[in-house]
Amino acid sequence: MRYLFILILLTVPPLSAQERIVSAGGTLTEIIFALDKQDTLVAVDQSSLYPKQATQLDQIGYYRDLAAEGVLSVRPTKLLALEGAGRAQALAQIEATGVELIHYKKPNSINDLLNLVKRLGKDLNANDKAQALVAKIKNSLPPKASIETHSALFLLSANERGLVAAGTDTVADLLLDYAGVTNLGATHKGFKVINNEVLAVKQPDFLIAPAHVVYSLGGKEAFCNQPTLRLLTAAKQCRLLVMDSLLSLGMSPRIATGIKELSDYKATL
Repeated sequence: MRYLFILILLTVPPLSAQERIVSAGGTLTEIIFALDKQDTLVAVDQSSLYPKQATQLDQIGYYRDLAAEGVLSVRPTKLLALEGAGRAQALAQIEATGVELIHYKKPNSINDLLNLVKRLGKDLNANDKAQALVAKIKNSLPPKASIETHSALFLLSANERGLVAAGTDTVADLLLDYAGVTNLGATHKGFKVINNEVLAVKQPDFLIAPAHVVYSLGGKEAFCNQPTLRLLTAAKQCRLLVMDSLLSLGMSPRIATGIKELSDYKATL
């Protein structure tokens, strides 16, 4: 392994070579494509699921658990890393080879997203397109719903270990707020296990889950039939909205699409 690392180190191109960028974070990758700078990308991480073209690039593993050898094998000049990416040791090894490492704060609000677009535009020499994308995102946002007419629970997992639900400071919470839906997980911050007996009393009008979670369990019916959901009427009737994973878990330039999906689903109940 030591000799492999040395070999990779020796083959990393100098900074004067053509730009070769690795994106570690699905939000970053989506924005790079939206800025029309995908020609600089040589690899992405496993959370980069949109657009489809991103999944056809070389993969360097999941952004939270990067290995230096995997990243360096694609001979990058830059590694763009979303907050939470990699282990410190791996990132230090990558940077020690001369690869430029740029960290980006994970966006948790609309303003955070707009600022991230602007910063990527600056770093990728695409300021004009970044300004246009910022305007597009702003113009696409609907006004927030004036009242909350339904309640819902966004589930990251539902298995024998319990229900892990989205609380405050999550993209799911922001989407629900815009759509006029009460988030029953808002009793905590981030993603945490929630007491399903309490939910049996509150009874959400519907459930939401990211696509990769639902389909890993075998689809909508299999998800709704999880034993941990047996006390919820919404599960018994499989009132489940399956959302694009990146759209519901990461702040995306398509955020207005996520709000519309929620609003449209709510309107069917």
